[in-house]
Amino acid sequence: MKRRITQEDNFTYLLGSLIFLLFSGAYSAQFSSGFMEEFLIEVTILSMMIGLWSVRFTGSIFKIGISLIVIAVMSHFVISFVDKTEFEIIQLIFLLLFCFILLKPASEQALFSEDITGNNIMGSICIFLLLGFIWAIFYLLIIEVTPISFSGIELTTWKQNLPDVMYFSFVTLTTLGYGDVLPISPLARFLVYMEAIVGVFYMAIVVSSLVSAKGSSKE
Repeated sequence: MKRRITQEDNFTYLLGSLIFLLFSGAYSAQFSSGFMEEFLIEVTILSMMIGLWSVRFTGSIFKIGISLIVIAVMSHFVISFVDKTEFEIIQLIFLLLFCFILLKPASEQALFSEDITGNNIMGSICIFLLLGFIWAIFYLLIIEVTPISFSGIELTTWKQNLPDVMYFSFVTLTTLGYGDVLPISPLARFLVYMEAIVGVFYMAIVVSSLVSAKGSSKE
């Protein structure tokens, strides 16, 4: 029997795919090999497909999302045969665009709903993870253009750097700041403190939205 996604459980699938993506990045870094790099790319594309499938889009945005996934798959095959930095940057840009497209409807469904449900809470977590992933892509783009933007991150392909950059992104988003990875270039530092600001304000927005929704339900 085919499972149909509803607004009561759609964020469950997206949250599962994002957590699996983060775990796959850590696993690929722990057991680094050419196969694990390919596996990480495949998991990233799979997460994009699940995100498009689980979050309800309008017709035009859905078509754009499908187009971005197709481009991501095609660019992956092109990069496999042609070792060009330009193709790596294009691939990252399309991943970034897809994350922004996914972020808008997810925010509308999770943060601006009149009721507080478990699905809304999971949606809020999904948005937080998407923010961390968006900034990770920003950092990868900076490293592609200016390889010496960060200390503590090796100069290699973005697929190999993705686990370290995701770790740094979420450490910054939660304002932990362990100090094992440091931004060096001015643009990298700008993005780092902007991510920390967004992380703090996002938590305030989530709390205020939940309180407002709770008050509305009581009335």
